[in-house]
Amino acid sequence: MSDIFNNLADKWKSTWVERNQLWEFSGGLIHPHSMRNYDSRGCGIANKTKIGRKVAYPVADVINWLNRRYENETSK
Repeated sequence: MSDIFNNLADKWKSTWVERNQLWEFSGGLIHPHSMRNYDSRGCGIANKTKIGRKVAYPVADVINWLNRRYENETSK
């Protein structure tokens, strides 16, 4: 599955993904409101950056988070 997630990164136009763009970046897999909840619980995407009211994540960290979530769900 990591190849599919890596393809997301290859198609993205930036090295950052704004929280409000997670829906578009992930093809509908991650809703920005869900990520806000994950972040508040401390289990969101690593290396979150906040500038003013905008929150963004490095693309590589978004891919790593997706891979970890996928592995956790498939191991159950």
